[in-house]
Amino acid sequence: MADSAPDPTRTDRFDLRAIFETSQLLSSSLDLEFVLSNLLRTAMGKLLVTKGAALLFNPLKSAYTIAAVMGISGLKKEEELVLGELDLQNTMYDEAVPEPLREKGIKLVFPVAFGHREIGLIGLGSKFTHQPFGEQELEFMASLVNMSSAAVHNSLMVEELKIANRDLDAKVQQLNTLFDLSQEFNSTVDRSSLVKLLTFALMGQLTVMKHVFLIRSVSNTGEGNADVHVVTHKGIRKDELTPDVIDAVCHVKELTLLEGDDLPKGCSTLQEAGFSMILPIRHKGETGAILCLGPKMTGQDYQPDEIEFLYALGNLAFVSLQNSYFVDEQIEKERLEEEMRLAREIQERLQPSSLPKFEGLETASLALPSRHVAGDYFDAIVLDENRILYAVADVTGKGVPASLLMSNLQACLRVLVPLDVTLEEGTAHMNRVITENTGFDKFITYFHGIYDRRDRSFNYVNAGHNPATLVRADGSMELLEKGGLLLGVIAGMPYESGTVTLNKGDVLSIFTDGVTEAMSPDEEEWGEERLEPLLIELRAKSATEILDGVHKAVMEFTDHAAVLSDDMTMIVIKATD
Repeated sequence: MADSAPDPTRTDRFDLRAIFETSQLLSSSLDLEFVLSNLLRTAMGKLLVTKGAALLFNPLKSAYTIAAVMGISGLKKEEELVLGELDLQNTMYDEAVPEPLREKGIKLVFPVAFGHREIGLIGLGSKFTHQPFGEQELEFMASLVNMSSAAVHNSLMVEELKIANRDLDAKVQQLNTLFDLSQEFNSTVDRSSLVKLLTFALMGQLTVMKHVFLIRSVSNTGEGNADVHVVTHKGIRKDELTPDVIDAVCHVKELTLLEGDDLPKGCSTLQEAGFSMILPIRHKGETGAILCLGPKMTGQDYQPDEIEFLYALGNLAFVSLQNSYFVDEQIEKERLEEEMRLAREIQERLQPSSLPKFEGLETASLALPSRHVAGDYFDAIVLDENRILYAVADVTGKGVPASLLMSNLQACLRVLVPLDVTLEEGTAHMNRVITENTGFDKFITYFHGIYDRRDRSFNYVNAGHNPATLVRADGSMELLEKGGLLLGVIAGMPYESGTVTLNKGDVLSIFTDGVTEAMSPDEEEWGEERLEPLLIELRAKSATEILDGVHKAVMEFTDHAAVLSDDMTMIVIKATD
């Protein structure tokens, strides 16, 4: 390996003064490139070699980075080499040199360390004289590396501090940018302005031209692609963002680089369009948005701090856009509530606020909608000084559609009243109008009757409605069932009427199924089996007290539910003469 005797002609090249001067020169600079280059030149000059390289150890990757290279065409600066396990306690020579370095012509390697920290390696090629290295040369080189290690370490620390400061400056700049953007995002709920802010931030901060931003609706932040909106897209046509593409993107749970050939179909479409990354934006544990990005215009890879910036930017955009949807929904909700209020007000005007007083009768009414507007209808129309008509109806369904059909029925009844037709004829006519003007799934149960005080008669027709309950003063009970099919099924159906006499103390209750079908918290119906005994029990009381008693019993049964399961309407008529 080494000459057996020193060559006195070379002694002046290896004296202590040369080592001291070199270490002094290197220690005078904190520039890493200057230190490594001069250390390498000194070593190559003293040992008469034409190839050399300085390598720095990267503990995060367990690899060595070429920091300086001279005379070796096969090595490039910044190139990384994985050398495996090395003997860092001794100089490596010939076969002891790692194979990746031997292949590049490196024959001699000196470990560089400072204290317990491994700094790197100094690798040298063969002497241009083709002579082996002598003991004095190796000792000199080992001493030079040892004395220069402090200079290398100090310059490396300075370089690391510079990088840390640059990273810190970049981080501060990003934070300032995010702060400015947050103020901009929070200053508006206009989605077009928010989309422009997102686009400008991507282009201005990261020079990204291609991007797609998907956001889930306010009511859906689960998995899958239901209610996913394409908020903005650049670099790809809207028609290319098919349901398959959106579905594939929505199933991405973490940062995904669009590389390779085994991507899902939707993701491969983005890859073919030039996109390079899918970034799910998580919010409160769920994927709220997805950001798809193309490469940076600089051609550089996305750095970890840039990925963090994108996460923060995406989350900021998601929250702001979600708030804009919240505002839209709130405005729409307030608009609908105002419309419902007006609809309810109109509907209330279509029904009597109180029943007209009529000689010989005591009456009370109750109308409770399960929603803003009801599908139930009741009315009381004085026909002349001797007769009064009472009507109760229940439209299938609830809410606005039912209330519109109810209004149609009310209009039809009001048109028929002046014509002085019989109850059977009037019912048949209303059935024909309803059948011809509604769908096959809309029906009306209807009950109406005329009380004539001259003979106390009550002539009625029941069109598929709950039978009105007549409780006699003595406690006996009758159900008023005569009539025919409910309205809206078949046009031209015949109807028959029935007649009863209301004697003093008799109580007639006309109601919709919202009374008997009121649900308990255990989803049990109140039922006729509770209503009928209660009506018999309360028969001696006034009409208002009877109605209040039924209402109280129903509310207690439902545990005072804030929203009833169905509209509840009831008229109580008590004969007083």
